Amino acid sequence: MNLGKVIFIDSVHGILWERLTKSGWICEDFTKTELAEIFDKLHEYSGIVIRSRFQLHEEILSNLPNLQFIARAGSGLENIDTKFCQQKNIQVFNSPEGNRDALAEHTLGMLLMLQNHLKNRN
Repeated sequence: MNLGKVIFIDSVHGILWERLTKSGWICEDFTKTELAEIFDKLHEYSGIVIRSRFQLHEEILSNLPNLQFIARAGSGLENIDTKFCQQKNIQVFNSPEGNRDALAEHTLGMLLMLQNHLKNRN
């Protein structure tokens, strides 16, 4: 069963492509495509997978009548007009747990730096 087409604008972990395909979505890779071409084709898609390549603001989103969801690979949603999406019943997903290991590693590194007085106060 074909649920619609999903455009991958930025590269993400392959498991997302695999699971969407297994669920009946047609996934297409536009990660290396020029932005002008992407903008010309966005109206054909029911789903968008993005990181931070560009902003999905109302001006763009209002021209996407088939859009059902946006999947943002990352923790923030600052590049997506979430209020507009809510008004138009477009689901927005993010992955805030994606950088939890890096955050923990950074925090530990900072604690070790402070504990061992490695920061030069000059």
